[in-house]
Amino acid sequence: MKSVFLLIFCLFSIITFSQDNFKLYYEETENGFKILADNDEYSPVSAQMDFRLENLKSSNGNNKVFVVPARTKKHTITDLNVIDRSKRVKLGYESVYNHGNNYLKEYDADFEYYLPFEKGTTFWLSQGYNGATSHQNENALDFKMPVGTKIYATREGLVVQVEESFDKSCTDVDCAKFNNFILIYHSDGTFAEYTHIKKNGGEVKVGDQVKKGQFIGYSGDVGWATGPHLHFIVFFQRLKNRVTLKTKFLTDQGKKAIILTEKEQYTRGY
Repeated sequence: MKSVFLLIFCLFSIITFSQDNFKLYYEETENGFKILADNDEYSPVSAQMDFRLENLKSSNGNNKVFVVPARTKKHTITDLNVIDRSKRVKLGYESVYNHGNNYLKEYDADFEYYLPFEKGTTFWLSQGYNGATSHQNENALDFKMPVGTKIYATREGLVVQVEESFDKSCTDVDCAKFNNFILIYHSDGTFAEYTHIKKNGGEVKVGDQVKKGQFIGYSGDVGWATGPHLHFIVFFQRLKNRVTLKTKFLTDQGKKAIILTEKEQYTRGY
């Protein structure tokens, strides 16, 4: 026979960042409750759970970050077991979650990235890693290019997010919320973001598997921008911030991969 216990309240406070297709919930069990997650995203999702428990014990710890694999249903976060069935129980939690594996530290630092533009074209790197204009303490790159320039995937991966609805542009940091972008997840757990694409400028959709060198969209001048350019960044996604990474690019005829230098022109001849 199933035991009965009194649940006094459930309080849920959830903060999400960049993903929409993720759900935390609970189911009642013989011994208490099971906390579960459905992750419909095309990358892992990290979720921090801070439980508020009375007469319940978590089998997998409390106030820690759990990593939920991509495209999974009913992934067990933890079991909450009743300590004394003669007493009331209280269950509540606060949670924060975001794309990626919060614990990941190793990646393919020697991967040879393609330049993000068309074969036979040359573009100016207007701002490099840790650039003085807006890249302080950030490993990001700005390629100066006219609106409508074709953008190509620097590396193969899965498209996890496409934002292309905005057309507003200004030089104030507050305009970053209007950035259009394509976000791609790589096999080593890193992400690449192609930012400031034009309105309706994405040529891929969420869930697409893209190849290295594949046409993915058009550059623009949208969001926080001082002029038309492509902002490119590779990073580890942490729960509340990013760890940006330097990457090596094949230039000219593609015989050697290098770290790009600010205020230089680069040609993709391959």
